[in-house]
Amino acid sequence: MGIDAGFDMDPPLSKGVVDKQNWGRFFINLIKEQYKDDVQVEIMPNYINFNAGEHPKLPFEGHKFLRFSSKVSGAIASNLGVERYINTVTRVAKAHFGPRVQYWHEGADQYGIHDWKKVNDSIRSYEQPDVFETQDSIRQLLSETDPVKEQDIALFEVQDIPGKGRGLVARFNISKGTRIICEKPLLTAGPMPPNKLESFLTKELKEMSKTSQRQFLSLHNNHRGKNLFSGIFRTNALPCGSGSRIGGVYPTACFINHSCIPNAHNNWNSEQEHETIHAIRPIERGA
Repeated sequence: MGIDAGFDMDPPLSKGVVDKQNWGRFFINLIKEQYKDDVQVEIMPNYINFNAGEHPKLPFEGHKFLRFSSKVSGAIASNLGVERYINTVTRVAKAHFGPRVQYWHEGADQYGIHDWKKVNDSIRSYEQPDVFETQDSIRQLLSETDPVKEQDIALFEVQDIPGKGRGLVARFNISKGTRIICEKPLLTAGPMPPNKLESFLTKELKEMSKTSQRQFLSLHNNHRGKNLFSGIFRTNALPCGSGSRIGGVYPTACFINHSCIPNAHNNWNSEQEHETIHAIRPIERGA
């Protein structure tokens, strides 16, 4: 008997390109680096084994992973400090996978999402790597599936960029062809004088949710003066299609900074009325 604690991955990772890259290249490699001098952490052929508590494991094949946990009370847990490993690995996992990482602690009446039979089956599967994993990866790369849909974490984050204000920065390496953003505009408007545009935007903003209002007001304004709303719009609006006289302002896409050598391309979908941004060349993490 004892108290269990750990985290579940929900939804579980897929076999897709993006999830595989985020798990293996970034998360697993970071854990290896974190514990490279720790004699209690053992790198096995197919997983990382933590020789503490009930020996929680991290597989190299992320789609098999459901839970990282152990007893954290009693002699078996306290002697080797397994809870310290659980807390650190949870923190690193949250940084990479966000809300998919569900921490729980039975001492606080919190319990894992996945049932123990599935968890134990998944752990047993770590020993035998998938024979067709490489073929599956190649098949997906050649298909028309959108790997971004396989995850619910953003490939980017908004950061302060010296000399450029705030902009989007890649959280992971992004492959050419990946869809980075797909979003509808907060609002749209056609060409009109600043005063008339200001009145139009004031009316539109009153109809928007508080969240959308905050998103709009957080955007940069290059046209300082009495017409705040039209200044933000004129600074950030993107044409709704090539040659369109209608412009749209977006909560995320408007943070993309201009480059003479662009790494992404935008496209307006007139039927769905949303803007998509695709990588037109590989984008490195931090770019």
